[in-house]
Amino acid sequence: MNHLKCAAFELPLSPDERFGNVDLAELCDRLGEAGFLHKSGGNWHWVQQAYPADTISLRSVTSDNFVIIDTTGEGNGEPEVIGEVDFSSALTTVHPKAIYIHQGQQYHVERLDFDKRKAYVKRVNVDYFTDAIRYTQVRVLEIAEEESILGPAARAHGDVLVRSQVVGFKKIKFFTNENVGSGKLELPENEMHTTAFWVTLGHDLLAQLPFTLSERQSGIFGLLYALGSVATLLLMCDRRDLGAAVGERPPSAASEINWEEFAEPHASESAAFFEPNLYLYDAYPGGIGFSEPLYRISNALFERTQELIAACPCENGCPSCVGPAGDKSERSKEVALAILERLLTKECLVAAPAEKGSEHAI
Repeated sequence: MNHLKCAAFELPLSPDERFGNVDLAELCDRLGEAGFLHKSGGNWHWVQQAYPADTISLRSVTSDNFVIIDTTGEGNGEPEVIGEVDFSSALTTVHPKAIYIHQGQQYHVERLDFDKRKAYVKRVNVDYFTDAIRYTQVRVLEIAEEESILGPAARAHGDVLVRSQVVGFKKIKFFTNENVGSGKLELPENEMHTTAFWVTLGHDLLAQLPFTLSERQSGIFGLLYALGSVATLLLMCDRRDLGAAVGERPPSAASEINWEEFAEPHASESAAFFEPNLYLYDAYPGGIGFSEPLYRISNALFERTQELIAACPCENGCPSCVGPAGDKSERSKEVALAILERLLTKECLVAAPAEKGSEHAI
């Protein structure tokens, strides 16, 4: 609606114009009832004195920002506002005890006033930075398209509810990236309705893998890490525009499921019968249009991801392929490649004859 207001401010809107896949006339009528537009000569004209672009931030989707206040000179009565952080970023960058860097200067976050949207910081000089630990869980609300693929697996895209919570942070030393400390946090949960593309790995696919349960879990998370990296290249977007999460496949969309963290270790071998969903979701409320293209080019996504992992010279995993390897016994690369081979090998055998002679058979 804010985009439509800006368009109407520039030029009158005609009934023949399109605005995505929605009914332009209905939206304009609603804006007319609210006093923003007036219909004259068949077109809608902007009638407000306000400049609509003033209400839209070029740095974030939401305007609900946190103000950062430097209290270093508070004893002299000189607290100073040094910047703003958007709502979603504030939970990971200006949480209590975080090190916030502004114009090359380090600030220690003394207090986060969540209700008043203010973060109080003081200048410090330390040799570490902080990295927030966030748990993310995804729930399918509505499936737009879904298709079974060989593997056995399935691909889909649709509306999802993403729930995340910052539960702690790590202190990481400059240059060496050593973990020099950690802490627990109890920040409010954040919910976001957005769109997502996901791949469901069938039980038969996972059961055929010659790896232990722990190795399979590590491989699934490593595969998701690599899929996210390749997806940003195919979509030509920023890595932070896409979120990633693993969850267990619910019985049906929008059904009640328990918000359980998949990363937690399972006590029983019965956990081997799960069918995980690997989600790549738009990291902005409402979605910004990445999920459907990923659904259409999923085969290319799998192929490029396989090439990326196979070509990486590391032994067990690194930030360039499946993410850092925590333990040499995890075998994340092997598991990720084994899953991709089952998603692609049989697909190639089926698709190639239908497109015989074409270099774009897959």
